[in-house]
Amino acid sequence: MGYRLTAYQQRKLDSAFARADREAALRKQDGRCKYCLCQLTYKTVTRDHVISRAAGGLDHRNNIVASCARCNSVKGRMPVKLFVRMITSPEPGEPMVFRMIWFDRRLNHALDEMERNVFRAVGIKQ
Repeated sequence: MGYRLTAYQQRKLDSAFARADREAALRKQDGRCKYCLCQLTYKTVTRDHVISRAAGGLDHRNNIVASCARCNSVKGRMPVKLFVRMITSPEPGEPMVFRMIWFDRRLNHALDEMERNVFRAVGIKQ
């Protein structure tokens, strides 16, 4: 005779797996949002489905990335290729939020490059 979980136990189990997926993605991405490259913590990270569940995406680790709440919310059900295009080269007339993410992405990339140059100049290995 098999053991069946109660609805409460199943929700707790699902929550634990979701948390583990979020934290694994965060470690894999060096604590950065996949899209805007901002620093994330275990408290601020959200779990984004690369292929949204609405479009048939699965709750599988290969389909999960760490994302900040803003990028996750803005991406929503949007196909990832379209979202990445909109945040890497926003066009006139597109919603301002894409340009804001584009700016944050460029700023975070520039700060990372500056930090690497400073460490290299003073002889600190990363």
